Amino acid sequence: MARRRNQKETLLEVLFTAPWWISIVIGVVLLVLMKWVAPSAWGSSLVLKPIASALSSVAWIFSGVFFVVGAMSFARQRIAASRAGSAQKSSGGWNPRVIEGKREPSTSGFPKCDQPAPGQDPIWDAWKAEKVAATRPTEWSLELLRNIEWKRFEDVCQKFYEIKGIKSETTALGPDGGIDIHLYQDDSGKATAIVQCKAWGKRYVGVQPVRELLGVMAHEKIAKGFFMASGNFSDDAKQFAQTNPITLVNGDMLVAMIKRLPEAQQQALLAFATAGDYTTPTCPSCGIKMRRVAGTNGRHDFWGCANYPRCRQKLGMRAADRQ
Repeated sequence: MARRRNQKETLLEVLFTAPWWISIVIGVVLLVLMKWVAPSAWGSSLVLKPIASALSSVAWIFSGVFFVVGAMSFARQRIAASRAGSAQKSSGGWNPRVIEGKREPSTSGFPKCDQPAPGQDPIWDAWKAEKVAATRPTEWSLELLRNIEWKRFEDVCQKFYEIKGIKSETTALGPDGGIDIHLYQDDSGKATAIVQCKAWGKRYVGVQPVRELLGVMAHEKIAKGFFMASGNFSDDAKQFAQTNPITLVNGDMLVAMIKRLPEAQQQALLAFATAGDYTTPTCPSCGIKMRRVAGTNGRHDFWGCANYPRCRQKLGMRAADRQ
């Protein structure tokens, strides 16, 4: 008897801690089976008809137990979410601790979403700016190029063309229609080439994005396209570009192109690329720095807009940034 009771308590505990809708679904299924299915299926049997009638009479009692457990589970989850939200709001989403006279994000007691929104905590902003400045590169490298966030990468590419004396401009935030930079040969206002940029770290760019660039070129009636990436291109992407007016520039090539600039221009571009926080991605919609959000249910951490819930933009996080 004691063993059965312990098993029953374990089942109720599991249902109470499980998502509330599981208990509701079980209750509905039991109600349908006992109230309607069993009487309909066993109504013609002299042996089973009394059992079906008995089940029908107590159907609401059995299903009601699960409805009550579901309601209690729902209330528990809402209370827990409310308390977590209040704790995060009161702490700015992170748990400060003092290290060398400065506050640093804690790795315990709070989820890994421990980065406050830019401007929310001046101490955090100053600490992070100091950490970034202390590790700021002094020369161009492939590693640096791959650490630059997507918007800064686009701006660096545009700045490179500008240094080379080519009139260029980046597109506005939001859907870019497959165009990140317009290039102009004169002051007619008509772009003569377009550039697509992908700051994907070490990842390869496949043939599909290159095909899409060709489609945009045809739609815009532009004869020349450039695809600039921090990583490399797959073999089929290279073959496709060779048969079309598209120039592929991978990370190694871009670094080599930058290093062929005069030293003063290299340093000017380096200072532009690494000014401020150049690694945290920019929200594609709002244009502000995003914040780290802890993944749930086994999912990876990701970047979410600091204006959430007004803006629900989110970006995947590179493996190196998840550590």
